[in-house]
Amino acid sequence: MTVIRTLALFGFGVSAYLVWMKLTGQITSVVGCGGEGGCSNVLGSQWSQWVLIPVSVVSACFYLGLIVLTYKVSKSTLTMAAFLLIMAAAWFMGLQGFVIKSFCPWCFTTHLIGLFTAGAIFWKARAPFKPTFIMVPLLLMTLLILGQIYGPKPKSYVFTSEAGIEKREGVKAHNEGKGRVVDFKDATGRVVKTYRLGSVPLIGSPDAKHILVKYFDYTCQSCRTMEEDLAVLMQTYPGQVAVIVLPTPLNRACNPYVSAGNDHEHACELARLGLAVWRAQPESFEAAHEILFQRPPHSEFSARAELHEIIAVEKLEEALKDPWIENVLKSNLEDYRVLSSKKMEMPKLMIRGNKTMHGLASSKEKFLKMIAKEFQL
Repeated sequence: MTVIRTLALFGFGVSAYLVWMKLTGQITSVVGCGGEGGCSNVLGSQWSQWVLIPVSVVSACFYLGLIVLTYKVSKSTLTMAAFLLIMAAAWFMGLQGFVIKSFCPWCFTTHLIGLFTAGAIFWKARAPFKPTFIMVPLLLMTLLILGQIYGPKPKSYVFTSEAGIEKREGVKAHNEGKGRVVDFKDATGRVVKTYRLGSVPLIGSPDAKHILVKYFDYTCQSCRTMEEDLAVLMQTYPGQVAVIVLPTPLNRACNPYVSAGNDHEHACELARLGLAVWRAQPESFEAAHEILFQRPPHSEFSARAELHEIIAVEKLEEALKDPWIENVLKSNLEDYRVLSSKKMEMPKLMIRGNKTMHGLASSKEKFLKMIAKEFQL
């Protein structure tokens, strides 16, 4: 039984470390792109909790219980625990690979230890097979899965109140040219950011009473989801809400503030293409915006091919040479640097004043209710 206890102790240690990361705020439940890597994506997802209890807590308790069982020497109970370890490993590794599509080495290590522990139990216990060896673990796994799917979900977004992001040398592209001026002011009335609607890409009416500002990446699925939420919002309140959309590529080829290992392929190219269409042919921007958000994400080549159906090749190529594009990108990225000082995740939505939403609401209904409350719609 020493081998089983040793493996279970290692499993407890890794699980306890993940609990510590969660409790100290190193890992949150904010949904979005551009976080601190695979473990942030996995441990920040809804699948990392069971009825709001971190599964790492469940795992740590299970491994402690397993150590106790080795002293009771109940071969049947140990064997059921082994089957439960195998089922849990299959479930959570499957979620990482096919649903979350991110890899967390610490989580993988926990499940690998579980598989080795199960093997050690089968080797040591060698209990005659009974149907309960499968049925009891299957029932427990069903409870776990149902709790994750239908139970309460962790809050998947967070609000921050940023200091002024306007007063920086060389960051003026959002407030140049002609058009309506939109000021974002903090609680004291101090302007923290100014946008001129003729200078920046806009979805919706420039005469809308309420203006939101979205910082996003065309290759980010969470940004695509928010795009759908915003479309429903504008359909629900026609003419009342418009959205400034500012491409903010998550790739170090053009964004030096992205963490290493988190580059999104083609992000810089798609951002420039979107801005070029706005600059050259703004009446076609909404159609181009939708094309660039298609899934799976476009390469630069495939995006150009589709965009050429709505804007002439020569017109697009000429617009791509305009220094305005790099100036706007620079302004977007400098804002991203400031807005990411507390939360890295994208998308980021400036709502009013200096209030910024990071991440996604858990449903369109909750998003609409939240924005309606903010603007008293």
